[in-house]
Amino acid sequence: MFNFFKPKSEPTTDNHELTTLVLHLSGLHCSSCAVNIDLALEDLPGVIAKTNYAKSETRITFDPSQTTLDQIHFTIRDLGYNIL
Repeated sequence: MFNFFKPKSEPTTDNHELTTLVLHLSGLHCSSCAVNIDLALEDLPGVIAKTNYAKSETRITFDPSQTTLDQIHFTIRDLGYNIL
């Protein structure tokens, strides 16, 4: 599921606009939840994620030509968290 040795997939800007969004989440119980979300999202191509457990939110920067918003939503929900 997670590959801790894989380099992060940096979004590319080759004629593509990067999108940044902040999603408010529910279901986070500890800082490990935030790490799990970041690792799962960063397994998607062209995604960088930073989840804040205390704020129950995740900031995601992604290249929409590589990953869709639906894929991001599915990944978060598949882990058992809700998007508010």
